[in-house]
Amino acid sequence: MISDSFGKPFVHCEKDVLSTARSERNVTRYETRLGAVYRLEARVLPYLTGSVYLFPSRETTGFWTLVDAGSGGKESSADLKSAFAVVRERFDPSFSPSAIRRILLTHAHIDHFGGVYELTRMNGAEVWLHAFESRVVSAYDACAIVENMRYVNFLRECGIPDAQIEPILDGFGFRPGRAKSVPVARKLLGGERFDSIDVVYLPGHSSGHVAYLYGDVVFTGDLLLSKTLTQIWPARTTPQTGLLNYISSLMKLRELAESYERARGCKLVAFAAHEEPILDIPERVARAFRGLERRNQRLLGIMREENAPLSIAEIMPKMYWSGRPNREFFALSDVASRVELLLQLGAIQIVDYERVSPSSPTLRYRPSFSDTKATENTVEQVLRMNAARNETQLFERKA
Repeated sequence: MISDSFGKPFVHCEKDVLSTARSERNVTRYETRLGAVYRLEARVLPYLTGSVYLFPSRETTGFWTLVDAGSGGKESSADLKSAFAVVRERFDPSFSPSAIRRILLTHAHIDHFGGVYELTRMNGAEVWLHAFESRVVSAYDACAIVENMRYVNFLRECGIPDAQIEPILDGFGFRPGRAKSVPVARKLLGGERFDSIDVVYLPGHSSGHVAYLYGDVVFTGDLLLSKTLTQIWPARTTPQTGLLNYISSLMKLRELAESYERARGCKLVAFAAHEEPILDIPERVARAFRGLERRNQRLLGIMREENAPLSIAEIMPKMYWSGRPNREFFALSDVASRVELLLQLGAIQIVDYERVSPSSPTLRYRPSFSDTKATENTVEQVLRMNAARNETQLFERKA
């Protein structure tokens, strides 16, 4: 159990992990209580830089673990190749790319798993990730075809004209042929422990998103970023995503960090897949909750200002539109995740539902003016629901 690992004494609290950072080009070395962890930066998408993490096994000499694998694109692969050379030449001559024997994926989005095909061909490493997303890696084309059929229905429900659907999906890029499938050696569920690593299941950003706890650091993938709010998808399109799951997972991460600090007397550091590491996880989670609430209230404000009900496609440009077509699906999905939550809380309602049909599937929404309490503190309502659920579980354990 994760909590059991907190009770072992160690000396490492005189300084935090971030103070040990030493950087060379696109590699930063951190000294954790379990040894060196390397952060390798790569251009994973044309508009996005990501971080891949590398560290040696504590149990097997010459065995290295990689957390995430980049996108597999030309720039991403070149950056990782360069970073591997820096690790070997500037930090640890015992390392070589062939020593990477295990690739732990936080989740199966292209900027995290696209590089596994090239890496596994090079070193034969095993790929591990959560069971809910293993088919995306092992049967990519089949998953892409099926998911795109669902996305078509989702976009029509949002109010996107049929002629615009394929260009939007092309911009999103979850298309057959973009990534090459590889076998998955182990399907994780959460709660596993191996080689001083604990697996924590934290869905929301994706259905099978996990974090990996390793001593005084936790690799959080895209769950929590240091500056920006991560992308949220509606559970309508991908089960186990959505704001309800996402907020619940942030609570779980916060509780993990608080428990660690109480037991150890020092902070747990989050190594995210984008942006900088996070030293104060509870404070960052609190800011994320405030940011989520601001966006929910902004959406409600947009709806109140209009005299007519709005579809998701009509709300989206008022919230996010930046002029980049390759981001349109992301913006629609984010708005849809907030509409989904507000609908669940009773803060908004569907109108003209009698007219909805397979040939006219667009849904339109308006605020529920009769229930003003449902529109206040929407994130706090979810937090209270989670607290109530935890109290029920505690009662059941005591019984």
